[in-house]
Amino acid sequence: MSMHDDRFALAEQLWEEREFKKAMVVYQDLLQDESLPQIARALVCEYIGRLCIGIGKLSQAEKFLRQAVAMEPEDVDHYVQLANCLCLAEKNQEAWEMIQWLYQRHPEHPAAIHYYGKLLDERGEHERGLALMKEAVKLDPHNERFLADLAFAYMMAGNAGAAVICSEEAMALNPEDEVVQFIHEVAAEFEQQEAQRTTPAQGHSKREQPALKTPSKKASRA
Repeated sequence: MSMHDDRFALAEQLWEEREFKKAMVVYQDLLQDESLPQIARALVCEYIGRLCIGIGKLSQAEKFLRQAVAMEPEDVDHYVQLANCLCLAEKNQEAWEMIQWLYQRHPEHPAAIHYYGKLLDERGEHERGLALMKEAVKLDPHNERFLADLAFAYMMAGNAGAAVICSEEAMALNPEDEVVQFIHEVAAEFEQQEAQRTTPAQGHSKREQPALKTPSKKASRA
């Protein structure tokens, strides 16, 4: 989509500067502009929803993300953002059913593949989940969030080496992303823990899942 309106650039700049409330005002102004094509207004709804998530207003976020889906029902990313919001709001079953449906409808779309794999992994189907997440990275190797999620899945599987590799690749793509930074930090800590538990004399001890901190909910452009 071509966004020649200067307000889009202004909102993006404010977002990157963490002026979330000011960015929200600009996006709300754009949303009221009926001269914008529907695809643009749907994207504005998605951005408002993501901003609402970042400031902890999940019910408002869900409302705007549902509007985005209603406006552009073929846009995979709108569904992904809505499913993420539903998970944060502990509406996990609805999110799971949505991602299942999305994958069945768009089985070749990297985001549909990735998030289906991610939820499968979280639901205990680790082998299939990891395979799908790796497939998504192959299709979209420059997506730092895909790599960060894959790093997290490797950590939960006890594979510190693979987790660090994926987190380093994510950091190389977008070192300013706070989720990527968080995953990279935890992966490095987990690798250190694994190294301390393993010595040449002892051999490899049983691997344990890392003790993970919870990242703060912050607005993200990714």
